[in-house]
Amino acid sequence: MNVALLKSLKDTEKPRGERDLHDGNPQHLKGLQFNINSPLTEALAVRPVCSMVDGGIMVQIPALNVSEDLLLPKYTKNAVLRLMVAAISFREGFYEYLDYKDIPLQYGKVITEQEWLSDVALPAGSIVLVSASLHCFGMKGIDGEPLSLNGKEYSPAEIIGAYRIDDEVKVEVEAKVRGGTADQTVPEKAFPNRHRLTNYRGEEILKEIARKRKRDKKYQERLAREKIWTSEEETVVDGMKLPAMGKVFYKKE
Repeated sequence: MNVALLKSLKDTEKPRGERDLHDGNPQHLKGLQFNINSPLTEALAVRPVCSMVDGGIMVQIPALNVSEDLLLPKYTKNAVLRLMVAAISFREGFYEYLDYKDIPLQYGKVITEQEWLSDVALPAGSIVLVSASLHCFGMKGIDGEPLSLNGKEYSPAEIIGAYRIDDEVKVEVEAKVRGGTADQTVPEKAFPNRHRLTNYRGEEILKEIARKRKRDKKYQERLAREKIWTSEEETVVDGMKLPAMGKVFYKKE
């Protein structure tokens, strides 16, 4: 994950100390696996294809045979392929689950080609991530609900699409939210499904770097002025330095 984030962060013309992930290229996040113990590329033989169509997210999945094209854990009774669209804004300090679709997978069944178009509004100024994940279930528990078989060893999930949304959208109702040590604005009433980013200090760090650079720039400019002033005082005249002010010189007889 760190490698993908670093590639995305560096893919911009902005210099270090002035850039964040919103300035980079989110396409480097595509293909990121959330669980190295069970990559989706190994658990699912077919490849979901994600694209942006007319401002909406489209995911296409080829036909698959559940018995042959899926690697499922032991005791799996049924499974679900979940497609999810989420947005995150480090600058505004929020993340939001926008839309999802569950495709039931029953052992022995053949799933025809699937096409899902999510036309949910994508938040301006955010990074939109599209993921595909497998969720497997075994026997039912005492509450009648199937027990999840996902865990540390098996939980395939992958980012299949990543997009930067630049269009500006005016939001009429906004509420101030405090996150960490910096104030962040999250339009809570207009977007009730948004959640605050906690313990994220990226924007605060960038502002601190800018303050230090501005202060250092002024300091360097002052040093430069003092150097010029000192150089003028020490200008050699007739092979001698100018006498320092305030000193009395006596001629020896």
